[in-house]
Amino acid sequence: MIERVLIVGAGQAGAEIALALRQQQFEGAIAMIGGEDHLPYARPPLSKDFLVEALPADRLPFRSFQAYQKAGVDLILGQTAEALDVDAKTLRVSNGEAVRYDVCVLATGAGARRLVIPGSDLANIAVLRSVGDSLALRSGIAAGKRLVIIGAGYLGLEVAASARKFGADVVVIETQSRILARSTSKTTADALAVRHAEAGVRLVLSTAVAEFVGEAGAVSGVRLVDGSEIAADFVLVAVGSYAELGLAQAAGIACANGILVDENCRTSAPAVFAIGDCAAWDRGDGAGPQRLESVQSAVQGARRAAAVITGTPVPAAKPPYFWSNQFEFKLQIVGAAPAGVQTRDVLVGEEPGSFAVYRFDGEILLAVEAMNSPRHFVAAQKIVGNRYELEGDGEALCH
Repeated sequence: MIERVLIVGAGQAGAEIALALRQQQFEGAIAMIGGEDHLPYARPPLSKDFLVEALPADRLPFRSFQAYQKAGVDLILGQTAEALDVDAKTLRVSNGEAVRYDVCVLATGAGARRLVIPGSDLANIAVLRSVGDSLALRSGIAAGKRLVIIGAGYLGLEVAASARKFGADVVVIETQSRILARSTSKTTADALAVRHAEAGVRLVLSTAVAEFVGEAGAVSGVRLVDGSEIAADFVLVAVGSYAELGLAQAAGIACANGILVDENCRTSAPAVFAIGDCAAWDRGDGAGPQRLESVQSAVQGARRAAAVITGTPVPAAKPPYFWSNQFEFKLQIVGAAPAGVQTRDVLVGEEPGSFAVYRFDGEILLAVEAMNSPRHFVAAQKIVGNRYELEGDGEALCH
């Protein structure tokens, strides 16, 4: 009998499973441990609305403290998980307490990668992962500030768009020959690149940073591998993330590019699940374990694990989806094109205002990128992953 569920991690996935367990009529004790002092909160606004002060801090949390109290969720915040004993079914916490569990859910999330190069210890070089990071970054996006962003992925580009709204001078440096090289079609990337250039963002592609240079202990510029230098008052490093695996690995749980879990989010250890950004989830679709950082993936994994724990019907798996807001563009993507797959990309609609890109591997629709096109986004959720032919405006589909 399951009497106590312990959730390690107080992010999107952790908050979702805590409430999902109650919705599935779980009557036992639920405790959630989080390293930050804050209530579980949404991270996507940290590079957008919260960063530009369009969203107040009290709007970030998913639920109020009273909502967790009412649901009977014990919040242990400002504490870190130090050691997991899967045999004794206990977790040692930084306050010295050993917390017992019947089921443990690892929702430890991901951390921001940093550049370990000369000068990386200078002040005003930051990453963006938390509320504190976003508050610190505000000083770097003020009008007239010289902001250098390393990495032209979603996070770097969203911050670039936010910084231009505040009037900062923005340069984005990317090792690849185009922006979003690993995550979108060239068509979509080119449309966004044009918009950034129009807004005054300088894109420096096909190069890398060799070192940071500074004055009086603070960064004053970045030196590229060709020896040229770009002045900077603030630098944001946005070069990807890594799964927080330390706790799981020390406990002997199987890990690769994430904590390995099956289609029901079970790890290799008995009574231990993993969900959210830390999990490499095998959805049973033949693609193998994949670590997908998205709100939808965190929510879906949490609800699936909650159903397994409570013995209720497991919700059907859905294709992953992602979104990004940059200037007036809202990009919504359903599905994913695996790295190394040469896709056949079909453009539907007119660039740059509203269009969709359907990405095929043979006749299999891998993904749909909808730019300011909600109807294509909605339709894609039902058809991605299947065999289709695209006709006309994208609404006539067969097979």
